[in-house]
Parts: sequence; structure tokens; C-alpha cells
Amino acid sequence: MILLKIISLCCLLAICIQDFRERKVYLVILIGSGILLSFSYFLETTPMQYLVNIGMNLVIIVLIIGILFLYAKFKLKTKLNDALGLGDVFFFIVIAISFPISTFIILFSFSLVFSLMVFLLLKPSLKDATVPLAGLQALFLTMILSVNWIFEFTNLYAI
Repeated sequence: MILLKIISLCCLLAICIQDFRERKVYLVILIGSGILLSFSYFLETTPMQYLVNIGMNLVIIVLIIGILFLYAKFKLKTKLNDALGLGDVFFFIVIAISFPISTFIILFSFSLVFSLMVFLLLKPSLKDATVPLAGLQALFLTMILSVNWIFEFTNLYAI
């Protein structure tokens, strides 16, 4: 289990580094992190509860992407893929399949707030005007999981 956690954290850090450097993330790393984090959650719950929770989480992601699509089309007057990268969408899915509903909502929401704050702080020093959202969310998740696994504050899968 410790090896699984370490490899998961390495994948998340790789996502962060890639997104900051290249503004893209390789699909193999997203899939790998999704499999590892999802497997960690699967080991902590029953198969039925796992399927129900990730199903509900994926519905939430679809709703969020739908709202973003409408916002991009009507307010920003642009296409969704100009406002949100495909890697960001895949990372949303990685988070959705990795945690129960309440933990997912909390981590997803706070990772977005964290991403906004860090981007606003780093914006003057960044050469690209785009937000490395998947990378910042991966950094947030890395920090939360690391601290929680080291100090065992709470069981993220039992919330």
C-alpha cells in the first residue's frame, strides 16, 4: 500500500511538472494516476459503494463541464476547448474516480480555489497566459494526500 501511495504521488507530481512546463499532460500519466488513485479507493470500500460514488461523481463532472460549455459559448463567445484543456477534463475524471462523493466535492472545490490563488500569485512571472489547471490541481492533491497519509488526520475514503 505504501508503494501504491508513493507511485500515485509521483504521477501527480509528474502531471504538475508537465502542465507547468509544456501546458499539456501526457494521457499515459493521467491514466496511470487515475488507475492508481482509483485502486486505492477501491481497496477501501465495497464494489457497489465504489461504483455508485464514482457514478455520481462523474455526473457532477458532466454537469460542471456542461455549465462551462454554456458559459464559454454564450459569455466568452469561444469554444469550450479554448477555455478548458482536454488534460484538465481528464484530470477532473481522475479526481472523480478516486474518492467518495463528499471527499470528491471538497477536494475538487478547494483544488479550484487553490489553483486560482496560485495562478493569480504566479501570473506576473508566467510566460503563458493560460492556467495550468490540471497541474495546480495535481499539486494541491499531492499536498493533501501527502500530509494526510503521513499524519493520518482522517480517512479520505470514509468521509
